[in-house]
Amino acid sequence: MFMRKIFLLIVLLLFPIVSFAQPSIMINTESYDFGTITQSDKIEHTFDFKNNGNEDLVIERLAPS
Repeated sequence: MFMRKIFLLIVLLLFPIVSFAQPSIMINTESYDFGTITQSDKIEHTFDFKNNGNEDLVIERLAPS
């Protein structure tokens, strides 16, 4: 019984540390309007983003809309 209480105490003390350690992305602008373009135009835009979290931010997939 004593070991269960010690284990529970350790889990409860470590839980906040684990739950707050995560990546957090901050994007300055989420969209960009290119205006009117033709099919042969080459367009480009750079989106700036920053990881505000305390863990590595891994981007696994990007998809155009």
